[in-house]
Amino acid sequence: MMRVLIAEDELLERKAMRKFLEDNFSDLTVVGEAANGRKAIEMAEALQPQVVLMDIKMPGINGLEAIEKIHQRDPHIKFILVSAYDSFDYAKQAMKMGVKEYILKPSKKEETIRAILRVKKEVMEESARAEEYRHSSLIARELFLTRLIKHEVGKDTVELQETLFPHLQSAYFLVVKHQQLSEKAAAGWASYFGEDDYIYRMEDDQLVIVVLSQAKKEKGAVLKLARKLQMLLGHKAYIGAGYPKEKLEDLPDSYHQAMQAARHLELNGHSNFGFPPAEQRQSSNFLEDILLEVISGNQSNAVHFFSELWKNEEASAELLHELYFRLKQELQQRNIQTPETGLPTESDYYEWVDFLKLSSLNVQHHYHSQDKIERAKKYIHDHFHEPISLEDAAERSELSPNYFSNLFKASTGETFIDYLTHVRLQKAKEFLHSNRYTLKEICFMVGYKDPNYFSRVFKKYFSLSPKQYQKEILKK
Repeated sequence: MMRVLIAEDELLERKAMRKFLEDNFSDLTVVGEAANGRKAIEMAEALQPQVVLMDIKMPGINGLEAIEKIHQRDPHIKFILVSAYDSFDYAKQAMKMGVKEYILKPSKKEETIRAILRVKKEVMEESARAEEYRHSSLIARELFLTRLIKHEVGKDTVELQETLFPHLQSAYFLVVKHQQLSEKAAAGWASYFGEDDYIYRMEDDQLVIVVLSQAKKEKGAVLKLARKLQMLLGHKAYIGAGYPKEKLEDLPDSYHQAMQAARHLELNGHSNFGFPPAEQRQSSNFLEDILLEVISGNQSNAVHFFSELWKNEEASAELLHELYFRLKQELQQRNIQTPETGLPTESDYYEWVDFLKLSSLNVQHHYHSQDKIERAKKYIHDHFHEPISLEDAAERSELSPNYFSNLFKASTGETFIDYLTHVRLQKAKEFLHSNRYTLKEICFMVGYKDPNYFSRVFKKYFSLSPKQYQKEILKK
């Protein structure tokens, strides 16, 4: 809906123009009427129209003066001049100011419609471009945050920062823990950040925020903001703060400091906001942290702890070998594939980072696959009485039949058919114990159509036919 302001000193002219617009343009709304130039300036600022129909000759501030002042405040507003013939010289001045349309009074209906349609097209095109830019900017900001969290501060991330935040002087992370927190709440916190920009996202039931400033920030300013947000959210909120960083490559460290601080505050309970506790880290601690994070599938945390180990020059050849072989052992014990890259080069930091990332991704993939197999097993237990097939279960698990078959066997130790048969026969035994159904009824209840085939399968697994098994139960 295009928003239009009418500026005209003649009351009847204003009302006539308003009626004309509302009768001929269903996708247009008149947001206000101004009786003079001064009022037009005030209403343009308050109502934010996209188009102003401006009469040139008005008492006090005339139309041209009003256009100049409105344009200074908001250069995106479009103007259509409404002019009598004898004031055409004014119209020519307006054209020099970038005004492209004018309507001569008294105007023809077709002329007015054409002028408004031309301006409307320009407004819509600019709106579309602005929306496209806004959408692209949101995606770029999301990507920038993701790369910082994942410790990926390469050339692409630097280019993103230079495009999105060209005057960045310092930045830091906050991690907010609160049971009832949502991204929607964070969208309304802009006033708390003042002139600083911020990007936020929910990660594992906690809100992660990176604050980006055009000024150098001290620790006191970070704590002040953390305290404001904590007071806003109440005593059940914990806000971990990372130290402000001036170098982009150091910013991921601030994220992990904020994560560490939030965990400590929640567990300790003595305070609701603050920086991480100061402690001396030993290389063995980092080693254990790396192993734990990889086995949990947290690649960004694993890379963070490894970078700390590397920065502190504690990554000796002996320690790196221990990391490699212990991680390989941990993965094998869980039947998780070790990356095929082999032992990384001792002196190549990025080879080690890639190895840790691939290991973490293999862990994620393994547990994701396990979830799919558990989903398939539940499907079997819920539908054993129906004529289900391997293809049905694979489709429910969102896997190809061939891959599903191999994965199911590796996970359960049985083929799909063997597992389904065991479930059906176990249910058959339960029905036999109840002594409430005939053998024919039980056959159909557990998914078999032929009682003779059911009897043969039952005897193959339990060395007794269903009838013999029933007699054994009655003897007891």
